[in-house]
Amino acid sequence: MDGAKDLSDEQLLTRLENFVDEERLRLHSFLAWLGEADRRKLLERRGYSSTFDYCVRCLKLSEDEAYRRITAARAAVTRPELLSAMAAGQLSLAAVSRIAPHVRRCDAPEIIARAEGKSKRQIDEMLASLQLAPAKRDVTRIVSVAAPGEPGATEIRVEFSFRGSPALRDAIERIRQLLSHKCPGGGMDEVLLEIARDYLKRHDPQKGLPGRAAPAKGGSVIPADVRRAVWARDGGRCAYVGTTGVRCLSRRFLEMDHVRPRAHGGGNSAGNLRLLCRAHNDSERRRILGEGGGAIWALSAARRENHGSPVRKPDPRPGSPRCASP
Repeated sequence: MDGAKDLSDEQLLTRLENFVDEERLRLHSFLAWLGEADRRKLLERRGYSSTFDYCVRCLKLSEDEAYRRITAARAAVTRPELLSAMAAGQLSLAAVSRIAPHVRRCDAPEIIARAEGKSKRQIDEMLASLQLAPAKRDVTRIVSVAAPGEPGATEIRVEFSFRGSPALRDAIERIRQLLSHKCPGGGMDEVLLEIARDYLKRHDPQKGLPGRAAPAKGGSVIPADVRRAVWARDGGRCAYVGTTGVRCLSRRFLEMDHVRPRAHGGGNSAGNLRLLCRAHNDSERRRILGEGGGAIWALSAARRENHGSPVRKPDPRPGSPRCASP
């Protein structure tokens, strides 16, 4: 307890107040440094797929803590006065994360000034009065609910919360109609699960779907059996290893990367291929080809679009131009 029990009431409260001031100043510095590291893309070189990945895996922040701090740090790059307001206790981290989506507006200084000293609810009301809906991020959380037909029993469910477009609403409603015989209840969980299963059945590279025939030697399309071998070897994750020995492990935005670029004579053998997330694939492009290699990169991307992109997932239909993708 660092001697807290030995302090008088006045000493205890004074130290608490001092600690809060110190915490605000440290948060001010942390956000400034995090924003600069994010701007320089330093974390990709260390093997992390994103700043969020770094905050969670290396800094051991919770997902919510990481989200709020990254949101505030990026907003402060545009509006440095946000950090000063936080250090002075005029804005909380939660308040900054709420107004962050609006910091590029021409009236942002007015919005920041009006938010100072207000609670989250008051800020939401203020944004609503400006006809600005507060930002809402996607949320997934595990909940325990009563098990149907079993008094006193519970079961684990997952609660999803997000905002979608009217087009998404219309599409889901149409799918509900088409699934009315199979899913008579029409619950959102049944509908989305059916969509997810159908997509995975047709596109998941781990399903070992049939591939297209291998192209002629020297062709730009990577044979399906080679793609599947690389995918299995790398475990369906980004294989990039950073300067400190940290492997990325991202499962998102995976692309088939040539260790020795095709522009430098690299072939389509499994030994010359690896899975990289988009961030690290682009980072490696800059490292090997330089910033001036963008034209080569664009040409390669165009070829991927025309000859079976390594970015896309496989199409189950034999002979499909997307069949060979991971």
